[in-house]
Amino acid sequence: MNTKPRSSDGPSKKDAAERRPDLWELVWGQPYIDATRLAQAIELDLKHAPAPDFRSRLLVRDATKAMRSFWGTKKFDLWLDASSVGESIREILSEDLGETGFPFIRRRLVASIDAVKIKRIFDLLGRNIHDRIEVNIAGSIPTLIKGMTARPTADIDFVNEVPLEIRKQRGVIKKIEGEYGLKLTHVQSHDLPTNWEQRRHYLGDYGGLRVYLVDEYDIFVSKLSSMREKHKQDIRVLADILDKQTAQRRLLTDGKVFLDEPKLRRRIEENWRFIYQEPLQLEPTKGS
Repeated sequence: MNTKPRSSDGPSKKDAAERRPDLWELVWGQPYIDATRLAQAIELDLKHAPAPDFRSRLLVRDATKAMRSFWGTKKFDLWLDASSVGESIREILSEDLGETGFPFIRRRLVASIDAVKIKRIFDLLGRNIHDRIEVNIAGSIPTLIKGMTARPTADIDFVNEVPLEIRKQRGVIKKIEGEYGLKLTHVQSHDLPTNWEQRRHYLGDYGGLRVYLVDEYDIFVSKLSSMREKHKQDIRVLADILDKQTAQRRLLTDGKVFLDEPKLRRRIEENWRFIYQEPLQLEPTKGS
């Protein structure tokens, strides 16, 4: 049985497990806003600042109106009734604050799949596996689990292949597709930086299934050469969270295989320039 791999060689700007949702960070510059995290951010904001200024009250009003439209009145009212700041939110909603100040929140609201739901899926798959097998999960799932991204996904990407012990569970797979809206797919390990296995993160054991997540810096580097719009959104969001020097070091070392391909290198340099608004330095910056 393998020991658990060591963690990533570089920190995020904020540790994912400890990041509390910040209201202003969620609504500014994000292509998608998870409705549950927005609700948590509003509650935290009002707990820390029970007498918010006008601009903050306007944001709370517009955000909660967007949530009511997204969730529906019943779920929205249940949330307010259970919230410790529910009365404060109702007071803000009743104020005459003028015209809408944040008109684009509603269109960006999504219900992202969270860590609990993903673990339930692995639990379903692991129940029928009697011998220990290991799987590595790439794609968007690792960053969704860690609360780094909110973009909805339709896939759980296994590295290299979906194991036979899972593929033959047709009934369970159909249940996952029907109830969670997720397909079991795969990506190739050669699309990840070299040595990615040494940086994977242990998620848990689920019956006979041991699950690891590909490191977020490896996911970031693997998407840098993509021209797909959804991947460009992903790296733009991750760039605001991950440490740039660590990302650069990963790209120039274990991601060098991508830079060695002229076509991929052009894409990487283009995406890097866009997200950081500076050219990619092909030598590590001083101190990195």
